[in-house]
Amino acid sequence: MKDLTKILLEYFEGNKVSPNEVSSILEELKIDVLDKMFGDEGEWVLKKQGNVEAFDKEKIYNSIASTSDEAGAGMTKGDISLITEDVLKKMKSIRRNVYPTKEIRGYVKEALEENGYNKVLNQYNKK
Repeated sequence: MKDLTKILLEYFEGNKVSPNEVSSILEELKIDVLDKMFGDEGEWVLKKQGNVEAFDKEKIYNSIASTSDEAGAGMTKGDISLITEDVLKKMKSIRRNVYPTKEIRGYVKEALEENGYNKVLNQYNKK
């Protein structure tokens, strides 16, 4: 690991990369490396704690459904499915198989806002 750190440090210093840029580059690198390691073998979620688990679209559906209930918004199964499918389309559009939870949450927020579910969005933002 020390060798990799040395290589990266030399690269960043040699290319005059700022510390703020290093942080975002390393985040992207983590996702890119995991994506290449998993290849085309399914879809994966990079959790906040750093662990990786198999992607399950039902978790998105259930999260939206429970948030709708908490907000008293009364979304139907069809409404929730529409938002879930919108999120899945956004994920597919980036053409990789590893997605950080933060990114998925962003897609859920976009889909809720684009489809006019502001009450649910407000509740989702509280989580």
